[in-house]
Amino acid sequence: MDGTTPPQGDPGASAQPWGYGPAGPQPPYDGQPNTTRGLRALVLSVVLTLLVGGGAFAFYQVDPFHLFRAGPQASEALPANAVFYAGLDLDPTASQKISALRFLNHFPAFRENAGLTDANADVREALVGQAIDGLHCPGVDYAHDVRPWLGERFGVAVMPAGAQGPTPVAVAVQVSDDDAARTGVEALNACDDAVSGGLPGESSALGISFVNGYLLLAETQSQADAYARSADAHPLADDPDFMADLDSLGDLGVVTLWADIVGLVDAYGSGLTDAGQLDVLTSTVGRVAATVRFASDHVEVASSIYGDTPAVDHDDNPIVSLPDTTVFAMSESGGDQRVATAWKKSIARARSGNPAIDRQISQFAARSGLSLPADLETLLGHNVLLALDKQGLSAQALSADDLSVLNFGARFTNDPAKLGALYDKLVDLIRTETGSDIPFVRRDLEDGIAVATNDAYAARLGSLDGNLGDSDDFTSVVDDGAGKEFVMFLNFDAIKDQVMQAMEDGGVEQAVLENLRPLKAFGITAEVDGHYQHVTMRLSVDD
Repeated sequence: MDGTTPPQGDPGASAQPWGYGPAGPQPPYDGQPNTTRGLRALVLSVVLTLLVGGGAFAFYQVDPFHLFRAGPQASEALPANAVFYAGLDLDPTASQKISALRFLNHFPAFRENAGLTDANADVREALVGQAIDGLHCPGVDYAHDVRPWLGERFGVAVMPAGAQGPTPVAVAVQVSDDDAARTGVEALNACDDAVSGGLPGESSALGISFVNGYLLLAETQSQADAYARSADAHPLADDPDFMADLDSLGDLGVVTLWADIVGLVDAYGSGLTDAGQLDVLTSTVGRVAATVRFASDHVEVASSIYGDTPAVDHDDNPIVSLPDTTVFAMSESGGDQRVATAWKKSIARARSGNPAIDRQISQFAARSGLSLPADLETLLGHNVLLALDKQGLSAQALSADDLSVLNFGARFTNDPAKLGALYDKLVDLIRTETGSDIPFVRRDLEDGIAVATNDAYAARLGSLDGNLGDSDDFTSVVDDGAGKEFVMFLNFDAIKDQVMQAMEDGGVEQAVLENLRPLKAFGITAEVDGHYQHVTMRLSVDD
């Protein structure tokens, strides 16, 4: 991951930066016990509070106006050969705070428990301060011993593991005063030792070092020093792969995640699963980056997957032409091209581990009458679309034996003759295996077939003359649905009353129901651009 990094067209390659070996620069094991007590427990507690326990407040740190500063600065204090990184920034602009508060104030739990009603509130005190003061360390006070030096940015990195030795995790905490930070951390560590009671000759202190305005914590002092030297010479923030992956996300949110999948597998994959599964993973996915960002009416996780996923040619996604009464829909375009590419790779890998795979496929074809991968390519075709409409949807309809009262179905866009022949084969196979017919009706179309629970809805799927893509619910969670290869949409607003009533009848507490009530819709989109597959998940609320 340096100037010698393989070109973007070689996602499976795993370059080692600046002469590092497979395990990176590992200091010798210095005999310190691999304990989970002491400062490590404190650091992990604070980090988890920020990243997990403070998840509600993560909504509060938003970038709706694309004003977020460039890059997760904690990566400037962590080594470039990290295989995993998580960064958090608690210093958004005032406009971001205002928008975030608008989003969070939809949820009663936040209004009642966060204690952050002012856009100028100190986030660190609400999260870190409460965690530290909750330790009840005599003589250690957050306001006096921690707040004066604690910065706004945090990062955690997993480093390549050595043959033996302590856990290779580095934590970076922005500080304004190195000496005050060292004193404060040592006081916290001494307090924790006194409270927990260390074994004779055992130390629970983590290694402490400083680099680029950050306090760097590691399992041992030799680790901390080695990581600090590496970060000073070659920080993760300057790594070209890391920069390219984060740049592919667009505007970054308050939480940023990044993983070198190939590096993780090389360092830790041997004990996880069989080599074949890992080979499948690393041959497709090289690196993954993600960010969590927010606006006043939604939260989204945007991710980029760098790997060998070629783009496909596809027409506009027809999901946007469904009726605006659609409750749930899922649409994949260009599936036949995906199958053709994936099958060649999968069968080649299967043959290397299972010489009988071709015979097994032939036996399946003889029993079922289906031909792989040809029939699968036909089925997915240019587009496959599943949809469920609000009309007719009720608890009584879902529990009824007659599915025709529901409006549910699928539309397959491909050669009508091929689809018709495949449909007949599938119906015959189901009838032979189960002794009954499928409870769907079929409608032949000029560009494919529609299969639905009743003829009227099959006709609606065939005509595709709706305006779902223009509806407020859809656009609240999906941008440019027509241009995306994959789209999934759930309109919670359309079924909210029924769902809430069913949950209430089932004994769900009112407090839970009130925090679900603001939810509006959920969507997922995916599209390939160059060597990056972009996947975005968004959850919206009624504004």
